[in-house]
Amino acid sequence: MSMPVPDWVSFDAVKTGGLDLLGLRAPVQSLGNDLFDGVTTITPKLRYMSVISWIVWRFAEARLPEDRSAFFKFAAAQEAAFVMANRTLGLAVNNLVGVDGANEALATGKRTLPLKKLAQNIALNAYIASTRQLNLTKQAEHGLNKLSEQRGLVLAKEFDKVLHGTAYGARLSKKPDTDKITREELQELAEPMSILSIPRGERDILIDVIMPEKPLSPAEWRRLRHYALMLWLTQAGDRPIEEADIFEAAQRPPAGLPASLAASLDGFLAFVVRDCLAVCHEYVFAAVMREVDSIFQERASAALSSEVIASLVAAAADKDEALRTFRLLKPGETTGELSFRTVHERVRKRCGNARIETNGIARWTGGLSDTELYEHAASSGDAAVTLLPVAWCLACERTCSEDTSATAQRVPLGRIAQHLIGIDAVIKPKVAEFLAEDRSYRDVMAELILRTVQQHLRVAWNRFSVPQGKDVSVLIADTDSWARNNAFRPGRTGSRLPMAIDWLDQLKLTSKDGLTKSGKRILERSLKALEKA
Repeated sequence: MSMPVPDWVSFDAVKTGGLDLLGLRAPVQSLGNDLFDGVTTITPKLRYMSVISWIVWRFAEARLPEDRSAFFKFAAAQEAAFVMANRTLGLAVNNLVGVDGANEALATGKRTLPLKKLAQNIALNAYIASTRQLNLTKQAEHGLNKLSEQRGLVLAKEFDKVLHGTAYGARLSKKPDTDKITREELQELAEPMSILSIPRGERDILIDVIMPEKPLSPAEWRRLRHYALMLWLTQAGDRPIEEADIFEAAQRPPAGLPASLAASLDGFLAFVVRDCLAVCHEYVFAAVMREVDSIFQERASAALSSEVIASLVAAAADKDEALRTFRLLKPGETTGELSFRTVHERVRKRCGNARIETNGIARWTGGLSDTELYEHAASSGDAAVTLLPVAWCLACERTCSEDTSATAQRVPLGRIAQHLIGIDAVIKPKVAEFLAEDRSYRDVMAELILRTVQQHLRVAWNRFSVPQGKDVSVLIADTDSWARNNAFRPGRTGSRLPMAIDWLDQLKLTSKDGLTKSGKRILERSLKALEKA
């Protein structure tokens, strides 16, 4: 089987450890960005929102030169004080930006320590976008940052209270460009500045920032709804929730769910559907690379694309077991005997019980689960190639049969471009073609393996062909031969949910026992606001 792609001879290119090497996580991340603002996968500690707001305020109050160099020097110094103060509490205090630099400074044994940048990228760089989305900060006319009076200024002044009466606070007021701090001053700041415990007044302000009683924009309404959903699920289960609980609720909404929260589940389900496709394709590509390596070890030469694919679609008990797990293979049947039509019909049947289509996305009772499918694909080795056609069929079932161009639909599940293997642009037409040609299941497996490889080469070529491009190719295709060029680690697209769930715990809205009294009050307040809206 030939590869209609450019020859790859690019060993002199700069190599990089890119993660989205099939380009299929991009639409998942895009959905995640639209779903959730204010929190990212690199913003684990909520109190940094207070620290960043305070730094912006203190810099403005200090009347230091309004230029980037002066601002970032001041920010790095205050962050250093914050991190070193926290590390004096013990080595268990983690999730601090610059913790290694702080450890090195503290390990010197010196009584007075320098206040300087502890990491290449300071926390301000990681958290500033979130402070913008939470309407704590905005860009000032001089190009730096300023606080919003309604939220940022209030939060900054509340955090500043921890410095009242402290030696460092007094010295910072007199000499804002100070670049040293003593161990005694760090000890004095350790408890008040703890990343592990947010004081009540500061916590109340942060709750109103994250879950505002009066949202200022559509994005804030979405965020309020998402956090209300997490609080409601915590209350319904009477225990702390995890990301998996939200994804399960998105696929199978729990009884009693308030109607005002339903749109959040639609968004999270769209995320899961696209991630299922990305995961299954990535684990198929990992299977391809294992086979390429195996052939190279046998004869110390590149593998023919045709023999790699033939080996991966060959009959094997693990492939039969994979389909049998999802009740798509009957006793006595083997994968090699099946037609694609047979599996497609069985998938449709398993997605048809009490089927409901709303807002551009479909659900059913029981039946196939996207998360169960991608979890099995990730743990079944080469049998992942058997589940990829199932993932394509399942994606078709998730999109509504009604007119997907209707403006009323809020979940753009199918409307993703061809080069990203869009459901409307690629998957549905190809599935229709497989059915029209009455293709065997094994033949469809082979075509989707080839498409997976082509997807990677397309992404790798696009990233290499631009000026100063980088070689991210895992596989080199030379006519009909395949060889390894770089390592590849398949996986899932990181969602922001674990961080958001942990933020609720940091705000003491949830605990190991479920919803707290404060959590119940904020949930009730949020549901009232959402119902009125």
